[in-house]
Amino acid sequence: MQYEIILLALIASLMVGIIILILYYIEKIKTYVGVFFIYFSLIMMITMFVGASLYLFYPSTSSLAIAFGINAFLMIPLIAYFLMTIRKLVNRHFRGERTHIVFFSILLVVNEVLMGSTFGIAQFGPSRFITPYYAFYYSINSYWFFYPMMAEMLALYILHYLKGLTYREVFPLIGAVAFPPTAFDYSEWFYSALIFSLGFSLVGVISSKKIWRYMYSALAVAILLLLINPIPYDILIIISMILYYLYLLPLGNR
Repeated sequence: MQYEIILLALIASLMVGIIILILYYIEKIKTYVGVFFIYFSLIMMITMFVGASLYLFYPSTSSLAIAFGINAFLMIPLIAYFLMTIRKLVNRHFRGERTHIVFFSILLVVNEVLMGSTFGIAQFGPSRFITPYYAFYYSINSYWFFYPMMAEMLALYILHYLKGLTYREVFPLIGAVAFPPTAFDYSEWFYSALIFSLGFSLVGVISSKKIWRYMYSALAVAILLLLINPIPYDILIIISMILYYLYLLPLGNR
């Protein structure tokens, strides 16, 4: 079991590294060729997680073939589209249009959620993910979701910092994500992490303005509601992550 967790951690680290490279590459986009490859990379990762989850649910040669089929079903049309429009894409300059940044942000968070579910199924088996409610619950309330996400957030923040850009209003969110009360099934962790996470949220309320102040306020309330129900917290984490990427991407374009 210990070796399995180490192997899963290494694979998860590789996935995180790929997403960090994608985050870095978003800054380098000059034309719509780059836009296409960001979409292509994120969508292919999503289909990979979906296919892997399907196989882990129903391990067989048939499900493995279906998993490969899902990837091929999307990959082939996307490559065909690229080849047919490459000249147009090369000549069209990308200026950080917000519509694409919104879709990038959503796709990034979808990848993180699916990483939580795929690695959760790999470690604990499919029984926890049978119903939609518990599939959502265990996908979000997992260290396979929170800590890869925190690594990606921190990497993006550091990329800004190396450019001399310091966005203090978003840093408390990284701190709050570093102490997710629901990531581990231990009461000692839950209550101590709840205090730390709530503390970072309150720091965010004090140090930020406008939309971030509202976000931290809502997150603080959701953290307290963890004592009753985790779903408001899960939803706020997803929303805050999308907002985080919207706020920081592309690098140096603010």
